[in-house]
Amino acid sequence: MKKFMMAMLLTAVVVAPAAYASPSFDFGANIARTTTSGYGNSADFGLTAGYNFNQSIGVEGGYESLMGYEMTLLSVSALGRYRISDHIHLLGLLGMSYWTESPTGKYKASGVDPLLGLGLSYSLTRAVSIRAEYQFVPHFNGLGTNLNTFLIGVNYRF
Repeated sequence: MKKFMMAMLLTAVVVAPAAYASPSFDFGANIARTTTSGYGNSADFGLTAGYNFNQSIGVEGGYESLMGYEMTLLSVSALGRYRISDHIHLLGLLGMSYWTESPTGKYKASGVDPLLGLGLSYSLTRAVSIRAEYQFVPHFNGLGTNLNTFLIGVNYRF
């Protein structure tokens, strides 16, 4: 899986200049709710930072604090956008997540797992957009469950 993700990242870096058009950076903040079977719910907050190669392709790094589980989750993802209308974009994420439970947590576990995401973005202005998203971490390594997160956030592009 690590070789696959490295190959995917390398491909994005090599192919992106060919699709070069209006690159930009963005920063976002979100609130979220995470559920897992057998472990209950968690209220969360997070931050994202990304680089957009063009209007359709980008990369994004994320930080989520899963307070109810006493965990943090760091992620790196390829981000695809599909324009539905002038203001609405369909989003797709494919990446990897590293999660770790705090030392005072119940299991003191950590792991690396794939991350999949699907969402919608609505542009309020050229720089500001709101985003609703579902993220899925399958087979949450070491805990034997899936991680399901619903996020609502604001992004600023500069």
